[in-house]
Amino acid sequence: MLWRGLTQVTHIKLLLFFQTTHTGQCGLLHITLLSLSLLLIVASLNTFWSAQLLVLCFTNVVNSYSNSYELVVVIC
Repeated sequence: MLWRGLTQVTHIKLLLFFQTTHTGQCGLLHITLLSLSLLLIVASLNTFWSAQLLVLCFTNVVNSYSNSYELVVVIC
């Protein structure tokens, strides 16, 4: 229902690939981050407000060998 008031959406996607190595007490732990994807969504909403609201939503997805983590930050 909130998406009906979406008047403009701009997507900017940055793909960053890098490799990192960590050494722990139990031995060598080698973690390869397959992708770090930063998705910037800029949306102009006017559903429930008379003035338009600018919403910035950052989605950070980090994939490792067996896990995937996603961090979403919304700034109004």
